[in-house]
Amino acid sequence: MNAVHTEAQTERKVASQEEFRFPHGILGFEGVKNYRLLRIDNDSPYYWLQMLEGPELSFLMVPSIPCFPNYNPDLSKEDLSLLQIQNAESLMMFNIVTLHEGGSATANLKGPIILNRDNHVGAQFVAINASDYAVNQSLSN
Repeated sequence: MNAVHTEAQTERKVASQEEFRFPHGILGFEGVKNYRLLRIDNDSPYYWLQMLEGPELSFLMVPSIPCFPNYNPDLSKEDLSLLQIQNAESLMMFNIVTLHEGGSATANLKGPIILNRDNHVGAQFVAINASDYAVNQSLSN
């Protein structure tokens, strides 16, 4: 999985943070339900999704739309009902990033992370149209 070991001291360096509950966990980490979304630097597109229980692991993520403007994953109404959406403006969508040897990075477009900032519920969904997207889409900066 694309998680990295982090230390608790990370939280004192952050520009912003919010806690979210993932009722079904994240693929490969279904037992971990509580996470903290961290933004280290407001000038960077990267965020960290840090586990608050279990192993001290974090996922590096990028916001979907600014990084992939044509990205439009099809998600089922049943999946989205888990987020209890009242206000679409409160939703944030991210993609998990994998860093490769040599400095390249890719993003998983098949399984976006969606967060509801109103009720602090999050989930990872496998898009219905996942076959249209790569699990290792190149990030070009």
